Amino acid sequence: MAVIVVLFFVQLYYYAIAYYRVYSFRLTRRRKQIDQEPPISIIVAIRGESESFLTDELPTLLRQQYKHFEVVVVYIGSDIQYYEELQRIRNNYSYMRLTRMGGNERIYITTKQALNVGIKSAQYEALLFTVPGAIPSGDRWVEFMAKGFEYGRVVLGPSIPHFEVDNLKSYLMRMVEFQRLRNAMSRAVVDKLYSAPRSNYGFTRQLYNSTRGYNHLGIDIGDNDLYLQDVATKNNTAVVLSPHAMVTEERSAMWSEWVEHMRYYGSTFESFTPATKCFVRRERGSRVLYFLTTIVAIAVLPLELKLGAIVLALLRYLIVLWSSHRTARRLGERGIALRYWIYDLAGPIIEWMVGSSESNNTPKIWR
Repeated sequence: MAVIVVLFFVQLYYYAIAYYRVYSFRLTRRRKQIDQEPPISIIVAIRGESESFLTDELPTLLRQQYKHFEVVVVYIGSDIQYYEELQRIRNNYSYMRLTRMGGNERIYITTKQALNVGIKSAQYEALLFTVPGAIPSGDRWVEFMAKGFEYGRVVLGPSIPHFEVDNLKSYLMRMVEFQRLRNAMSRAVVDKLYSAPRSNYGFTRQLYNSTRGYNHLGIDIGDNDLYLQDVATKNNTAVVLSPHAMVTEERSAMWSEWVEHMRYYGSTFESFTPATKCFVRRERGSRVLYFLTTIVAIAVLPLELKLGAIVLALLRYLIVLWSSHRTARRLGERGIALRYWIYDLAGPIIEWMVGSSESNNTPKIWR
């Protein structure tokens, strides 16, 4: 029973303290570093030819309601007609910049190389990054993310996945991503940033120049986590938590494609600091051990201890549900409460399945 109590308090720390900080966090309680709204350069690198980028995503970026901003598109591809369509759109918007990088099978252009080109093409100090497949929640996204640059030099906002179908499978996939976002945001709000959503983060050009650009150039990912871990400090990170600052990312409803996506972009995890890996794994491990020890206690202990274990299990779940519901609202997730018990039980198993092997498209490495 003593083991159950210890594990209960470990879980209590995560859900009632660490994760709850996301709900209670207010950026405006911090001291401003600048007093005016900064001009913003939105940078997006698109690899290949996505029709939805032309018809949905790019128009949403161009419709943002903000005084001074620009959209910098870096196209990685060789389709002349697609590039001409991008040029046609660019010609209609004076605040859109366009660059083409022609990759092929023999010369692979990395995402970081494309972002480097986008940063050099941008004219403003504040740089905001997003990805194809991501759509801001509204036309005030830039306005709210720009507020972050008034408080810090590294800025991040929430990003949630969007699935075409709403069933139990997609719900569990959503919750796995929600848990990862919640872990990252709970550290970021206490100035221990280790990761930001790929579709919703930014930093200043001055900070970028001071580091001479991205690190870990041998892999094609890491710009939103490994790089930020090196440049983020205790006083330069600003987390923007608002429905207006949220971005949704399209996800495949196919289990195999979703798992591949999670494995690929989770490949950097092993390079995180031991403290970060411990923080993430401790919650998952303590949850599994808590369930197992509670089941054993109910099966073998005397009646009064069985009742104690049941009461603690119910209390824990109420705390978990309360914390998760409030945190989800701050991060843009809705409708999680009724089915949350399923994820609470199945989450560690899904995480184990996702992390049990490497991506089939392990990030390209150059030595």
